[in-house]
Amino acid sequence: MMRNVLILLSLFSILHLPVRAQDSISLSAPFDFPLLLSGNFGELRSNHFHAGLDFKTQGVSGKPILVPCDGYISRATVSPGGYGRALYVMHDNGYMTVYGHLHRFPEGVAQRVREQQYSGETFAVDVEFTPQEFPVKRGEVLALAGNSGYSFGPHLHFEVRVAGGNELVNPMRFYKNLIKDTKAPVAQAVTVAPCPGKGVVEGGVSPVTHKISNAVVRDTISAWGTIGLSIKAKDVMNDTHNTYGVYSIEMYVDDSLRFKSKMDGYARDETRLINAWADYGRLHSKGDWFLKSYILDNNPLRILNADANRGWITIDSERIYNVEYRLADYHGNITVCNFALQGRCDTIPLHPDTDAHYLYWFLNNEISYPGMRLSISRGELFENALLSVHEESAHSSLSRRYKITGEYPLRRNVRLSIQVNDSLATDTSKLYIRRVKSKSYSSVKGRYSAGWMVADIAQFGTYEVAIDTLAPQLKPINEKRWKRNGIIAFSIGDKETGIKDFKGRIDGHFVLFEYSSKNGRLTCDLRAEKIKPGKHKLQLFVSDRAGNTTTLEKIIII
Repeated sequence: MMRNVLILLSLFSILHLPVRAQDSISLSAPFDFPLLLSGNFGELRSNHFHAGLDFKTQGVSGKPILVPCDGYISRATVSPGGYGRALYVMHDNGYMTVYGHLHRFPEGVAQRVREQQYSGETFAVDVEFTPQEFPVKRGEVLALAGNSGYSFGPHLHFEVRVAGGNELVNPMRFYKNLIKDTKAPVAQAVTVAPCPGKGVVEGGVSPVTHKISNAVVRDTISAWGTIGLSIKAKDVMNDTHNTYGVYSIEMYVDDSLRFKSKMDGYARDETRLINAWADYGRLHSKGDWFLKSYILDNNPLRILNADANRGWITIDSERIYNVEYRLADYHGNITVCNFALQGRCDTIPLHPDTDAHYLYWFLNNEISYPGMRLSISRGELFENALLSVHEESAHSSLSRRYKITGEYPLRRNVRLSIQVNDSLATDTSKLYIRRVKSKSYSSVKGRYSAGWMVADIAQFGTYEVAIDTLAPQLKPINEKRWKRNGIIAFSIGDKETGIKDFKGRIDGHFVLFEYSSKNGRLTCDLRAEKIKPGKHKLQLFVSDRAGNTTTLEKIIII
């Protein structure tokens, strides 16, 4: 099908990241075995894009990672979640590479990290190095891949950034020829949604979803006025059962390109914008990732481009509008999906006259109720929003419970203040605001100020004030094996505000405990601590974010 080249060129510009000429830059493979991916760049994750490639490590930890280009190790970090053990390498070509979930650092780096952990008596550290301390050469072993941090299977999380660290580049730019992929993306479903107050779909104001089978939507969908399309799709590759994010999505209406996304790179501070690209309501109600083929008013995500109508489609004639999606992966495999929209003249209802609050994304907004204030500054919404607030029965008598209803993502956190029943709040340092979801709770922290608890929330929902007077839980794991294995282990957890800190001592001296947030496990390698066989006094202190502390003291024999 012929495309109108002039229209295409006038509608879209290529995303230019500050990168060097591709033909003069190369990065060699991080492993000496065939490369397979468990995750690709830009893949859709909760509140963020996946920032790199996840390379499989043949199901085991300990595989040597090879340096892809000359440079130096500039930074090492250790954390209970996230990337776990991670290295940052600055290269002579102006790029930085990042390696997450490592099993082991190189010896010199490990020693420097350990020194900082002991001097600060803390597990989580962030250590920076000068160019002279740890230079590296292409092809030599950098570190060992593993499963540390928030990882649920051995693999290497690998990123490429432009020097400076904020701009992320799709690593497939360098590894396309080393990864086999002859399979095209798969289109799964499409949603047609009326623009509120400006359109209808199949005679109503609710979105309509149709499955895509063999790249075809078999039903003709009727609509009138202004509508927006969203698509659910996935990518697949050879020799794996994993699914991936789709590299490029194009939407045409009557042979005219109206929307395009292309996952070549983005800035790290753009990652939360994923919530504005996704159908946020569908994601939170059903867990489905539908990506909009239109751009919300306050979404500056650079990988998205659209026509003058920001990808919204105007149906104003009683005729067939032909829609075509073109889904492509980085290797150029393409799936084409076609379906028809039938223009059918219909009455477009206005916004219902309710007690909801109509908010404008380009203005400062404040909603006040007895005992509650919600402040939304200009630019914190992606679009105009219709919010309602209802008071509910609170589980806690410290405050009222407020339900803020509206499936709208937030570009930045907004300020929520809830009044506290001071007669019941004897210790305000242990107060916090929590989000209520069904029968579960999650802390959003907060601070007490003159009779109010104030917190910055990342999403709308149901909130109330609670008090945390419960100390963290601390339980030994397989205590009988400690002497044989040389590793002592505990499970720790906190039901309210979450674990903040922990510290261990043996015979009065600090010993390093490692904490994994993915399973709540705290471990200490007695061999690494050079603890001699015999009887020793163990002390363990675990505190939560409300200042409650659990202390354990016991005699151990190793």
